[in-house]
Amino acid sequence: MSFETKSKETSKDLLATLGGPLGILESLVPGTIYVTIFSLTFNVLLAAGVAGSVALVFAILQIVRKRPLTQVFAGLVGLGISIYLPLRDGLSNTHAADYFVPGLLTNVAYALAFAISLLFRKPLAAIALSFLSSNAKAWKTDRAIYKRYFWITVMWCAMFLTRLLIEVPLYLTNQVPALGVAKLVLGTPFYALVVWFSWLMARGSLSKAK
Repeated sequence: MSFETKSKETSKDLLATLGGPLGILESLVPGTIYVTIFSLTFNVLLAAGVAGSVALVFAILQIVRKRPLTQVFAGLVGLGISIYLPLRDGLSNTHAADYFVPGLLTNVAYALAFAISLLFRKPLAAIALSFLSSNAKAWKTDRAIYKRYFWITVMWCAMFLTRLLIEVPLYLTNQVPALGVAKLVLGTPFYALVVWFSWLMARGSLSKAK
């Protein structure tokens, strides 16, 4: 398959990379519902219950669509934690922001993984994107290709750190509505932007590695 064909297919598959329409809704809707209901009622049980129910429906739909069960199971575990944390001390609003803790920890893990890969001179972007090239090891020998993958990995690391720099202070001050808005803006839309720029930066290297 030629690079040009791969380029066209990859551009068309960006939506699939984001999980498709259902995956995008799954990532946006439950958190938005949680924040909206909590902001209107200050009832953490109602907010977590409705958001969790909606997320569970999405999980069932993903099973029907034959999504890998490991991904669905991981999502359900995250859902369970998200619901448990704000309710662990009863129905008070003290821990309302804890609904977003799993997402914060996920960003910490990814930021560390991408940063460590840079320290060991094995940028994660090179490992991931090299599968789109007919020469998967070109980044190891070609300095120009390596530099592109290095900066793509830096960009991904910066994305996770940006989320943390904005969201952690909101979490620590229990500003649930503001945290919800930040999660919405810095979630799928921000992720999609980084995916797109990653492809723009990498496609020249993939062509070179052909």
